[in-house]
Formats: sequence, C-alpha cells, structure tokens
Amino acid sequence: MDFYTYDNPGHPTLLLLPGLGVSHEIFLPLVELLKEDFHIIAADIDGFLLGKPSRFTSVDDQAAQAIRYVRENLNGRLDVAYGLSLGGKILSRMLERDEITIDHAIMDAAPLLPLPKWSVGPLRYYQALNVWTCYHWTGFWRWLPFPLLRHIVG
Repeated sequence: MDFYTYDNPGHPTLLLLPGLGVSHEIFLPLVELLKEDFHIIAADIDGFLLGKPSRFTSVDDQAAQAIRYVRENLNGRLDVAYGLSLGGKILSRMLERDEITIDHAIMDAAPLLPLPKWSVGPLRYYQALNVWTCYHWTGFWRWLPFPLLRHIVG
C-alpha cells in the first residue's frame, strides 16, 4: 500500500481506503472539503497503484499494512476511518484484528461475507470494466435516453 498525507497536525486523523480498481485520487474532492479540519491519510491498495508494479494478495495483507502504518506513524490511533467498497472490507478486517484504536469507522458498501470462489474471476473482470467505463463514460449507460445526464457528463 502507498499512503498519501494531507497534513494538518493537531487535528483529528482520518484514514481513507478506496474501493476496487481506483486510487486514492477518488477521494481528492473529499480531501479538499475536509483538509482544514482533519489530518488526512489516503491509501492506494496494492494491485491498483498507478504506474507502479504491485500485486494484491489478500484483504488481510492490506489490513496488516494499514495497521502497521497507523502504528508507526499515528501512535496506533485513528479518530476516523472510512472504507469504500473493498476499502470497507479492509477496514472491517482492521476492526476484527483490534490491534489499533479506531474511534469511528464508516464502511460504505462493504461486502462483509466472503464471495463464492467461482464468482471471483468473473466479478474481477466485470468490476475492472465497470470502473473503466465510469472513468471514460463509454459503457452501456451512455446510450440510455437520459438527456439531462448526457448534457451534464458530455
């Protein structure tokens, strides 16, 4: 994992964990809104590091890396942790391990139950395609008759 800090010493700490297939950059609008009130740490999950070779091994490994970062850099304590999708799953494992203090945890659309093995491959490719189409607006949704939406996103 890579960690990006938006320093505001003395303010509450906020850890942001992104979802599958996206980088910490998904949080930049949120960082802009909260940077005056929080010391923000945004993570990039292994396997999705832009321009860097890396390999995702497991949710448990990502949780361990995040815990290690919090121990080494934040005295083992977070005021708030927010996990989006896969980031929420990582956050749930961090909470299960109970190795650091997290005062408030927000898990947004976190899959808390394991998926059946047969679904992992197809879902990975679907998710990657879905993320790509969201960024490039080339997917199925573009062709549906939503005039206002088309006007907004071009």
